[in-house]
Amino acid sequence: MGNTLCIYDGDAQTRQIACLVGSVLSMSAYASYTETWDWERYERIVFVMGPRQAMFSHFAVWQPALQHKELAFLWNDFQNIYTERIAAAIEARLDRPLDVTAFISSENWLDDTIRAAQATQAREKGQGNPDEAVLQAMEAFLAGHNTGVLSTGWGQEVHGTPIEYVYEKGTFYFFSEGGRKFINLYRNRHAAFSVCDAFTDVQHLAGLQAEGSVRFIEPDDEAYPRIAALKGIATQRLAAMPVVLHVIALDVAQMSFVWSGFLKAGRSLRQTYLF
Repeated sequence: MGNTLCIYDGDAQTRQIACLVGSVLSMSAYASYTETWDWERYERIVFVMGPRQAMFSHFAVWQPALQHKELAFLWNDFQNIYTERIAAAIEARLDRPLDVTAFISSENWLDDTIRAAQATQAREKGQGNPDEAVLQAMEAFLAGHNTGVLSTGWGQEVHGTPIEYVYEKGTFYFFSEGGRKFINLYRNRHAAFSVCDAFTDVQHLAGLQAEGSVRFIEPDDEAYPRIAALKGIATQRLAAMPVVLHVIALDVAQMSFVWSGFLKAGRSLRQTYLF
């Protein structure tokens, strides 16, 4: 998915919702319905309308520019009963369906907005198709690095660990003596791992994040010697150590890569690969 534009109804509440949605979706901008913008710069449009429905009359004017965009409609009011009615009226003016519709209550707007943004994100992830060129770019980047940050969490506890890795066919392997991250991982097997280049300028961006589930590999497991060899650790060295090195295996569910090389190839800056 490319850039997102969040268009709000002009009041403070819908502006706040548009800002929050944009920050969750990433690569976004937000603007009042009275402003002007270049539709071609955005692949997804999120409309945030309040009870005064100030932007409603503009949909007929916008209709030609919106036929090939992904469209989300967020209705901010005290009553959910009007959501489907307003959405149907917008669809009639646009002569096409909306892709996402959500109700944002004024009394619980924060949680409702986050859920709406997540629903929009979930649709994006659901549409993802494995792209081998994207995967090759990611794996080439990973082959040129060996250290990143493993992020773990449980409840109010969050922890980031700088750690070396080896990567092989959708799995990261980390050797570790142990520590605080294991407390989180024993309770929550979901984790994220990130690798990035130092920032110089927007023409040389490179940062990758992987998300997935963790399993543990111990020295008596059949896979342990092979992974040690992959990491370049000799079995004699392991046997001579006074402590045990545990292996954390992160099986990736998805990887997202922000890379200026995609822009140079005429693609969106951010690409996601689903495993």
